[in-house]
Amino acid sequence: MIDPAEALDALLEELKRQKAEGVRRVSVSDASLVALKALVGQPASAAPVASAVVVAGPQVFTLPAGTKSERMQALAQLIDACPETKKHLIDKHRPLLGHGSLDAKVVLVGEAPTLEEMESGKAFAGAAGEILQKILAAAVLTSDECYLLPSMVWRPEAPTVYGKRPPTARELAFNLPYLRAQIDIIQPKVVVALGAQAFQSLHGINPSITDARGHWFDFGGVPLMATYHPNYLLHNSSNTVKRVFWEDFLLVLEKAGLPISDKQRGFFTAK
Repeated sequence: MIDPAEALDALLEELKRQKAEGVRRVSVSDASLVALKALVGQPASAAPVASAVVVAGPQVFTLPAGTKSERMQALAQLIDACPETKKHLIDKHRPLLGHGSLDAKVVLVGEAPTLEEMESGKAFAGAAGEILQKILAAAVLTSDECYLLPSMVWRPEAPTVYGKRPPTARELAFNLPYLRAQIDIIQPKVVVALGAQAFQSLHGINPSITDARGHWFDFGGVPLMATYHPNYLLHNSSNTVKRVFWEDFLLVLEKAGLPISDKQRGFFTAK
């Protein structure tokens, strides 16, 4: 049976690819529309229903002084007690913070959590996370040099149990102080936005990731690099795409002051 979330992810990535190639209109048959509605659990004859979820304004808080570990613990307690966050958690889910070294040189920010990530309690769980780990291994970025975190601490309510939807600008804005606090505690040399959603959260605008990638931006005085999300490599695994992604990582390694070997510089180039 096809996983609805994976099917929709594949469709979105294909539409993004076509948009990057200049396609502006796509013809969709009636049969395809019925199939899409079935994937999101909507009867074929039903009209789309607007989301009734209302999100409060961003939190304003000050963390107490202390060690990085003490401050991160204080942040976790603050988020656990947040009424707005509690409202969006289901079952036994807990708010999803990042994981990795609190002395990391590189912080990597991903999308809002998936159901799999919420259930595992760990950002970048699943196939995309496996690809990211391979990338980090190729970059020789150890667990002592990285911190991985999602752009939100809860999963945006989806139309079906296994479906997903992108967060709204208001949801990203509410979660930004929690995201910023983690980065402020860690004080990395570089922040990497993996995908347009993460870049929108960190930079406040939503350009094509194709236009944003490979360029340096600023996040509160920390260099910010935008690049593709590992999910993109799941559906675009050519060496050409991998090389573009890898070139962004080479820039990150250079900015972080990490060594790069000649072998690394040659990864994914034409033989």
